[in-house]
Amino acid sequence: MNTRGGVSDAVTDEALQSARRRHDEATRRARSARIAAAEPLRARARQRSRRFRLAGIGMIAVVIALIGLMTALAVHNRSAAQRSDAATAALDASRSAITTLLTADPVDGRGYVERALAVSTGPQRDRLTAARDALAAEVAAQDRPSSGEVLSAGLITDPESDDVGAQARVLVVAEATDPQLVDGDTGRVTVEVTMTRETNGWLISSAGPA
Repeated sequence: MNTRGGVSDAVTDEALQSARRRHDEATRRARSARIAAAEPLRARARQRSRRFRLAGIGMIAVVIALIGLMTALAVHNRSAAQRSDAATAALDASRSAITTLLTADPVDGRGYVERALAVSTGPQRDRLTAARDALAAEVAAQDRPSSGEVLSAGLITDPESDDVGAQARVLVVAEATDPQLVDGDTGRVTVEVTMTRETNGWLISSAGPA
């Protein structure tokens, strides 16, 4: 009886140990499987994270490029508009200035000189200033008032900007009762003028027959 009992106990212990070994082995295999599966998962996660970062960087680059393009277009359009406005202002000023130079009244020779100086700058103003007295006497010697009318005016060169110091060359055609006031010799005169931007507007810095 005792022998059978001892054998039975030994068999039971061996079965238990075998079961534990199988359990431990299964546990190790499961752990190994989880470890083996974890690395590819981590690798895929890193790849997804890297793709997301690259996509984010790409989007940021695109946004920056678009902002740069929009800024450049805005600056270009603003500059073009400013140049267009400057061209219009220079043309208008040339018409007004030539009309002023062609309009003189013998009873107000000195007033004519002052008005001519007001639309002049640079070399043109220096020339008028040096000839102030002779010019006033010439106007006073006229037997009747003289006048002029600008028929057309066109830009030879566009102003680069509306900043002080910018210049534009303009060709002006006018009818004049005294063309000698702009160095002409017939009733219809063609004059090339250089308009220079000053703080008080566009003024004639040089003028002469074209």
